[in-house]
Amino acid sequence: MSYFKYFPVTGFKNQTITDLTKFIKIRELVKNNVMSFLPYTVMVPEKPDDVAYNYYDSAAYSWLVLISNNILDPYFEWPMDTREFEAYLKKKYGSIAAAQALTVHCEHSTKNITVSADSLTVSNGVSSSDYTAIDAYTWEDRINDNRRFIKLVDRQYLPQIEMEMKNMFFNKGEWSRVIRDAQTR
Repeated sequence: MSYFKYFPVTGFKNQTITDLTKFIKIRELVKNNVMSFLPYTVMVPEKPDDVAYNYYDSAAYSWLVLISNNILDPYFEWPMDTREFEAYLKKKYGSIAAAQALTVHCEHSTKNITVSADSLTVSNGVSSSDYTAIDAYTWEDRINDNRRFIKLVDRQYLPQIEMEMKNMFFNKGEWSRVIRDAQTR
């Protein structure tokens, strides 16, 4: 995402990298008031810039959508559409069939109990028939679906957040240029 280009850089193992510690400071700013968050359901194929545009009237706030949900990697921590999801599974498991064939754990049919497939034994009155095997495809699909449920910082807090961002990163007038540049893309 383009907002990372405004983060300071630091050295690490003889390389220049983006200093994501500022991310933590911004995260603290937006998470301090739980009441400032509103639930939002991402409709695939919405991306962070779409959500920002639809809610904040500017795609320039896509960074706020990501930070509010503790997302550092918008490619793999954001809900994927079917094509992206299947490509992800093929890369991770080799094929869709392999993901469907791999049991990752077993879930009890009536209790909130999850056990590994290896540790499921029939003893002490526990029957394997009480458990359902959950394959990698189903597990990954659940994770992907749960990513649709995010929270957004209430737009009434935008002036305060912008002020904090200005103080954290920029010289006077530079923040306005950043927002203006982002809006023209």
